[in-house]
Amino acid sequence: MSSICDSLRNTKYAIESAEANEIDEEFIQQSSTLFKIKKQAITIHKANWLDLPSAKPNYTSLFDFGFLTGNSLTYIGGGTRGYTKKAQQSVVSKFAQLIKKDCYLFIDSRNYDYIKSLMHLPKNKIFENFTFGYTVYYHGKSIIVFPAYISDTVVVLHYYDKENKIWSKLDLYPIYQKDMIDILSRDFTIEKIYHDFSERKEGKSLFIQYLAKKK
Repeated sequence: MSSICDSLRNTKYAIESAEANEIDEEFIQQSSTLFKIKKQAITIHKANWLDLPSAKPNYTSLFDFGFLTGNSLTYIGGGTRGYTKKAQQSVVSKFAQLIKKDCYLFIDSRNYDYIKSLMHLPKNKIFENFTFGYTVYYHGKSIIVFPAYISDTVVVLHYYDKENKIWSKLDLYPIYQKDMIDILSRDFTIEKIYHDFSERKEGKSLFIQYLAKKK
């Protein structure tokens, strides 16, 4: 992964467009105004994942690299495992239509196989085994996060902001590694699988990353 990162770090890219998925219109207007003030000719594509490759305005070219991070894909789904996998497959195939042949998609997802392994543990043990480094990527030092409910079809994460004393939650539809490999393999060839951005396959990791080349 380091060679890819070094290459990207040493390459200067001019930003030509920004992608807005489920973004409030007010934020889009604010961004457009800011781009004009800074005299930046940046097109904002407003799209919904379910409608891709359509967008407003329309895409005029394909992408060299797609980067999908965090919980993004696992907001899609619900009901049975079969329905969730089919819905997530549909979105990934739509991404594939926007990526050039032999170019890449990088998907980052929670390690639901690890989370599922905690399902039958007592609550105190689940919390104990769901403790990770306090980095910005995970949840920072002021946030506590833990899976309050785990099943084969849904994971409910509870968050507690210690500074502001606020609770919040996310309902996520798990995508297990076997399913992710099946989904990606329709349109891509998987070149690397990382655990917490490391090539070492560890038993305990919070996220898994997949680097896949468009067929």
